[in-house]
Amino acid sequence: MRKKNKEFDVIIVGAGAAGLGVAIVLKKLGINHVILEKHSVGSSFKKWPKETRFISPSFTGNFFKMPDLNAISPKTSPAFNLLTEHPSGKEFARYLEGIAKFYKLPVETNIEVKTVQDKQDFFSINTSNGEYKSKFVIWAAGEYQYPRKMSFQGDHHCTHYSEISSFSDIKGEDCIVIGGYESGFDATVHLVKSGKKVTLIDASNYLNVVNSDSSYSLSPFTRDRVREVANNYTYHKNTKVQEVKFDKEVYVVKTTKKTFTTKNKPINCTGFMSSLFHVQELFNFKDGYPILNNYDESTRTNNLFLVGPQVKHRNALFCFIYKYRQRFAIVAETIAKRNKISRKLIKEILHEYQDGNFYLEDLSCCDEECTC
Repeated sequence: MRKKNKEFDVIIVGAGAAGLGVAIVLKKLGINHVILEKHSVGSSFKKWPKETRFISPSFTGNFFKMPDLNAISPKTSPAFNLLTEHPSGKEFARYLEGIAKFYKLPVETNIEVKTVQDKQDFFSINTSNGEYKSKFVIWAAGEYQYPRKMSFQGDHHCTHYSEISSFSDIKGEDCIVIGGYESGFDATVHLVKSGKKVTLIDASNYLNVVNSDSSYSLSPFTRDRVREVANNYTYHKNTKVQEVKFDKEVYVVKTTKKTFTTKNKPINCTGFMSSLFHVQELFNFKDGYPILNNYDESTRTNNLFLVGPQVKHRNALFCFIYKYRQRFAIVAETIAKRNKISRKLIKEILHEYQDGNFYLEDLSCCDEECTC
């Protein structure tokens, strides 16, 4: 039997929105690549709670050069494909599966990447399917599969947001939610609607924080839903959880202000970690975020690129699809030039992305605030 080739120009780690999105550009540029996926296409989205929806709205505006906010390529639209404005995780995974099939993307599933080693002239990627080699690596492994634990003592007494299949499965009449950003308020809304008496403990004051950058402020979609249940939950702002104990069949939640008790497991909504801990030795970090150059390349390891929600430039965090998709073509263009792809072809493909508002090169715009 002929041995399968495992040497590529580019290896992409992760077949989610970021991995598939950048792969489409590489495919158009004729660059030999493969996508290595630990589970299946869009697997993180498939794990979302049943009730959870995209906070960014999907709407088909392609005819007016305003692509769907949740699209990962200029000429597709989840709104058109799924016929819904705020897709569920499973619905969006169907969109991604359709994308992979339509563009015939080279995805290899059920392959776990264990290590990435920089051998100077190439990368050696050790996987559950043996060694792969490439000249370039694009890390697109995301965050959702890596829930943040150890935010406080006794977090193992809680159910993390990522472990919930449906909020209807949560038992008991009352529930304590720990964490006040999007997942915390999302959990609160669904629990209230399922008839629960909810106490939301927020270490900050997200309900009253307003910022024109959606990465740092609750979305309008979330605020609208919170208003609907405003009189049906208790909100404790600027209250940090220090410890959770389970004592005599009761969960005791100790905070900086007071102690709460419940007979039911608290819900941990303190967020997710970066998947970059798998390859942290290949990046430099500042304030918890990887330091990247203007091409989203590691400043520590040449030819190692990052796409997805961990990308940060200046004060702008590219944590939503409509943000980090702006950098797909930047990364692909850089690789194409180093791989000596035809300048004419590069220009042609880049024009498609620039014309479709999928190409953000001037990062000075990230400093602008809305005037009203």
